[in-house]
Amino acid sequence: MHLIKAIPIVRGVGADLLSYWTPGAAPLGAVIRVPLRKRTVGALVISSQPAAEAKAEIKSADFEVKKVEKTEARQLVSPEFFQAAEESARYHAASVGSTLFELLPASILADYEKLPEAKPAGKRRLSHHEPYVLQKGDDDRYGHYKSLVRERFARKESVFMMMPTAEDIKKAFSYFEKGIETYTYIFHSGLSKGEVSKRWKACVEDPHPVVIVATGGFLAIPRADIGLVIVERENSRAYKLPSRPFLDLRYVAERFARAKGADLIFGDSNLRVETLWREEEGALVDYAPLSMRSLSTSRDELVDMKKYKDAGKEFRVLSDELLSVVAKNREESGHMFVLSGRKGLAPHTVCADCETVLLCDKCSDVPLVLHSKKGGDPASDDNRFYLCNRCGKRFDAHTVCRACGSWRLRTLGIGTERVAHEISVAIPDAKVFLLDKTTASTHKKALEIAEKWYASPGGILVGTELALLYVDREIDYSAVASIDSLFSLPDFRIHEKAFSMIIRMRTMARKQFILQTRSPEIPAIAFGAKGNIIDFYRQEIDARRSADFPPFTTFIKVSYAGDKPDVMVAMDDLKVKLAGYEVDIFPAFIATVRGDFVMHALVKLRAGAWPNDDLLDRLRALPPSYAVNVDPDTIL
Repeated sequence: MHLIKAIPIVRGVGADLLSYWTPGAAPLGAVIRVPLRKRTVGALVISSQPAAEAKAEIKSADFEVKKVEKTEARQLVSPEFFQAAEESARYHAASVGSTLFELLPASILADYEKLPEAKPAGKRRLSHHEPYVLQKGDDDRYGHYKSLVRERFARKESVFMMMPTAEDIKKAFSYFEKGIETYTYIFHSGLSKGEVSKRWKACVEDPHPVVIVATGGFLAIPRADIGLVIVERENSRAYKLPSRPFLDLRYVAERFARAKGADLIFGDSNLRVETLWREEEGALVDYAPLSMRSLSTSRDELVDMKKYKDAGKEFRVLSDELLSVVAKNREESGHMFVLSGRKGLAPHTVCADCETVLLCDKCSDVPLVLHSKKGGDPASDDNRFYLCNRCGKRFDAHTVCRACGSWRLRTLGIGTERVAHEISVAIPDAKVFLLDKTTASTHKKALEIAEKWYASPGGILVGTELALLYVDREIDYSAVASIDSLFSLPDFRIHEKAFSMIIRMRTMARKQFILQTRSPEIPAIAFGAKGNIIDFYRQEIDARRSADFPPFTTFIKVSYAGDKPDVMVAMDDLKVKLAGYEVDIFPAFIATVRGDFVMHALVKLRAGAWPNDDLLDRLRALPPSYAVNVDPDTIL
């Protein structure tokens, strides 16, 4: 009989460590089935000792130790992966169990008995760990990656390339498909459980070094010979998980590479501001000289839409310059993508009499977005409706101002549906496709729309940021119809987000790129239109230094949702629990979500002061009703 200690790999379990009796010993780092409440779950073994040696501990325990009937433990993950999970849990103020739950695919936990065990690295010497950055255009960057793969294969080492989304994987594989496709393994959440298990087994048992192209949930694949970890498209927000424990998979990958003694490369055409700062400070090394100007074969054109503002004339959505390119694209049977920052016809509606914004009566603080019915005339109220993007509630277009009862409602902003409508009116025979969260509610629908557009010479795709995931090939023309609305958000990273979107739009076009704006003086727009990364970075890093924002501080956001009186009490209690630290309390930007009032607390620490044991213990001791998000993408 042995006493084991194991971490349940489940979401929402407060205790990291549980004890069990087992008939025999269980290897450290192995997965074993254990009883937990009324179910059986997978758990990772961290210690195992004979019962005779654990007598003192057993006698002093104030709980009953449950028994595991069968000890069918298997070494599913490597010690290095487990170490990375522990360090990541500590950084994100999360339990190790919930961290492992996010990092281990459910299909692997379900079939772990059938999968090959992790093999020790042995005496093979991996390369000395070095963290690099690589900022170049896609073709140049992947040229370096292909050379690195050949070099690592010659050294009998495997490569793990982490991607933010399945669509990014599709594009990456197109670069690797010639020559090494036999040794390339693809993993993402879109695969069936059976296919994941099949590929996992084949990848682990392949005697040849391999390239693993996968999303972050597959870092656990136990290849002992991984000598290089690449975090590709490092700037993508998809690396930050949107729900608890709010892991940043880039951080996990960096800890994993360090634990394995593997080299690490953060790669993108436009790296994050924080990453460029780390390079400037010497914490990251240039793999190759950084390209601080985004190169493009297209002709750039910045159009100031204020020139179309004439008294008495209708508000212009599209410029003559953009419509000219739409016509040229049709004549040349090319492909064009037009980006709008918001979906629908108009993202905001304001009362012309009292200037009250039209809001959802359920969510309270969410502006209603005007949409048109499919196939109907967008100019007719009979074919229009308002939609709350938060709760999905619809409202009749013949609504009135809830503050003063006025019918005089004025729409503001430019949405995808309005852009598509204006193109169709100006060029009636244009083939226009719409791709946003409304028209493409699923990944499959989005793929279908994108493929129909690619199969239509002369077609124009109009979409939001979502569509950028599916424009995975170089096209003839690209345009930004409207992005100015993004800057109305009080988000400290919004300028970087807008700049990155502009850079992607600019580099995807072979012939011409047009950027429409009513704010050409904003640095993200002015520098983005020219692909000027270095001047944008200098301006942005200076602004963050002045405001004491990351990377000069670490933000920890603690959120609470519920009835407003309960939330106010909870936030007062939080101030007491975090006494000694500066805590700023404020309502969320959208203060009411599905009937719940939401407030945030923000703790700001100087760079390098996190994690610290005192604050970590206090955050981990908070009830689960508090949501802790370390280094959040937004503080709204």
